[in-house]
Amino acid sequence: MHKLKIFTIALLILVISGCSLQSKKKTTPTIKMTTRQALKPAEKTWTFTKGVSSKQTKKQGVADKLTESVISKTDELSSWTTSKGKFMSGSVNYKQVSFKKWQRDTQKNYTKSAQGKIHFMSITQVNAVLKKLGANFKITKLTDLIFLETKINGMTLPQGFVAHKNQLYALNIQYVDTDQTITLGRGQLFTATNGKKTGSQLSLSKLNGTWIAAATTTSANDTGKLMIKNGYVYQHRYNSFERSAIQDLNSYSLISLNQNQTYALQKANASNAGYQLTRKSVASGDSLGYLYLFINQNKLVRIGQGEVTSYSKTSTLIAANDLPQDDITIFNQMDQKNPGEAASTITVDASAPLVGMSSSIKYLTDGEAGQITSSQAIDFENGKVTVTN
Repeated sequence: MHKLKIFTIALLILVISGCSLQSKKKTTPTIKMTTRQALKPAEKTWTFTKGVSSKQTKKQGVADKLTESVISKTDELSSWTTSKGKFMSGSVNYKQVSFKKWQRDTQKNYTKSAQGKIHFMSITQVNAVLKKLGANFKITKLTDLIFLETKINGMTLPQGFVAHKNQLYALNIQYVDTDQTITLGRGQLFTATNGKKTGSQLSLSKLNGTWIAAATTTSANDTGKLMIKNGYVYQHRYNSFERSAIQDLNSYSLISLNQNQTYALQKANASNAGYQLTRKSVASGDSLGYLYLFINQNKLVRIGQGEVTSYSKTSTLIAANDLPQDDITIFNQMDQKNPGEAASTITVDASAPLVGMSSSIKYLTDGEAGQITSSQAIDFENGKVTVTN
């Protein structure tokens, strides 16, 4: 009886120990789980880093030899935005679909006679591309990847996607027979840059003043000086003053921003330069395509044309010879005289001043911002604007 008790206790300890060890075992995350974790944040921008291609011939098909191309961080190339698993590129939204549906819908994009020429990459081919792009993992089946279709009309993309931490891999899965030798894109790597954070919840009135880019070589087209007053950026170019609106992007919904092609391009430019342009940012633009991103109420950066230029606020005041009060008055009164439009430029020459009117001066969200829709000659006397043409 005593021996039986000892045996029972020993068996019980063994069972408990086994359960304890089993509970401590970690579940190895699958490729899909890792991808979902990487795509989980509310907003993430993925910028093109490098691509891989190979030759494809009529006789030999897709070649095994892969060629890698690397690009400069400041080049304006395609990017992806993800939001809680949803994919957006430019103004196009995509939805995730199963591999079977993707295969079926891919076939629908071709005529019946052409459907027999469609092929899909093997697991070995996909893993070779992943390795060339620098991945330290392999897939075991094509269903490890995420497949996309456009949300509106269901057009398929030829790639499958997989993500790991801050790397997003777009792998070309579909290819078509060819009668001649071509260069076939095999995959791309996109990187989520943990860029420098920019100012949010900035009061526009606290941005007022004179801003100087100390490192700029000044010219008639770039004085290295910005004047900011009541939500607008003013700068002098040649014989004109140009005005652009400072935009608090928090006033836009995340969906509307991600569907905006102009914003998407500037977001990619910021990411390429190592900065974050998000819905929390306060920023502006100009007619040359520059992005002006406020870091705080005393510092901003100008991004564009492959360069990042830093500006510092040197004074809360604006000198009259830098921006006369009369010009600010002209801008404001011309806005009032032209509902639905905005005065974007004032040009002074030997004749009467000309005011350039535009449909918008919101350069971050409007692709037509700053385009002159009409030039109006004016007289300005006793603080009042009169249009003369």
